[in-house]
Amino acid sequence: MHYSKVIKICIILAVLLFGSWKYFVFLEQNGCLDEGNVWDYNENRCREDCLAWNKINGCIKLTDDQIELFKKCRYKQAGCVAKEVFNEICLNNNLPLNKKTGECDTEFTLDKCHKLGEDWIYPKSCEK
Repeated sequence: MHYSKVIKICIILAVLLFGSWKYFVFLEQNGCLDEGNVWDYNENRCREDCLAWNKINGCIKLTDDQIELFKKCRYKQAGCVAKEVFNEICLNNNLPLNKKTGECDTEFTLDKCHKLGEDWIYPKSCEK
């Protein structure tokens, strides 16, 4: 009987500790996003060197110059960062860029090479 109480207490403590850890991570993620940064779910950390993060391609990397540009534009109006910068980020990360809309397919995989249509500039990795 005594052992069952100890086991129950251990289980309750484990649940409480795990729950508080998840809450702490949630708060850290929100703070990261509030600062205009990106949360890296693989490494469980806040990053300022990514434009975005997704499960397929991970961090969409920024150069040091681009990081500084985004920091300067953090609290300014939309359009502070030129369209050409976004185009450069897209192509530097081996992602396709839509010539008409400027859209970057951040969830691109190589099996989509030349399948998005003629309005897309494909990354060099599609030429192999």
